[in-house]
Amino acid sequence: MAFCALSFLSPRKSLKKVFISFQICSKSFSSSSSAQRYIHNFRSHPSPAIVRRSKIPSLYSATASITTPWMMTLRGGNNYFKDDDTLFPTQDQQQSFSSKSTASSTSTEWEKLANPAPGSPFHLAMPVHDLEVAKDFYGNVLGCAEGRSSEKWQDYSLNGHQIVCHWVGNDYRCKDYFNPVDGDDIPVPHFGLALTEDEFHAMVARVRAAGIKFIVEPHLRFKGMPGEQWTMFFKDPSGNNLEFKAMTTIDNLFAKYNVKD
Repeated sequence: MAFCALSFLSPRKSLKKVFISFQICSKSFSSSSSAQRYIHNFRSHPSPAIVRRSKIPSLYSATASITTPWMMTLRGGNNYFKDDDTLFPTQDQQQSFSSKSTASSTSTEWEKLANPAPGSPFHLAMPVHDLEVAKDFYGNVLGCAEGRSSEKWQDYSLNGHQIVCHWVGNDYRCKDYFNPVDGDDIPVPHFGLALTEDEFHAMVARVRAAGIKFIVEPHLRFKGMPGEQWTMFFKDPSGNNLEFKAMTTIDNLFAKYNVKD
């Protein structure tokens, strides 16, 4: 017999914990009809729930919404709950945690190398002509941590934002269009990050050291305006355009006013 405890935190009485204890047979839990009722009630309960990992290993194969044996996102938030004998690491703890995880019935080993950006991380998929060349550029030149990958695509963390390189054929090169901005011909499409000024100049040094040619040299534009910013443009090996910028006043990133070209 295995012992299990579920702890529910009432949204109206956040400091009060109600513990429901029951005994089950760990070998038959995932297939029994009563277990399925417990799982149904567990999933549909409006309050957060914590399952003590070491007490009930079979629950993880029975509950599809739990994807790793050491972490669960609480309902109503993105924080993790830490209890005395449960293993729900905080985000800082996760960063240094190297895991071999079993997700549902599979045995996929994985490791976390970067944290997502706060809030809602941005996702961008782009075509490339060669994944190994893309890996060298985004992984080594730009220093992006690699995430999931296959023979056809690669995930990278660009300061916690998800960019994905998709192989589309050896002949691919980005087709450029140009638009004038403050005296420069700006290649479109392009993507990148709004950095701090220190991060911007560190990126300039990194790109120069790698021998990457600038499409638009690093410089300060919109001088004296609310949108004053450092900017630079360069290409990846597939011709995709990147812009990295740094507002001199970061709070003015979305300042609304008419700009005279």
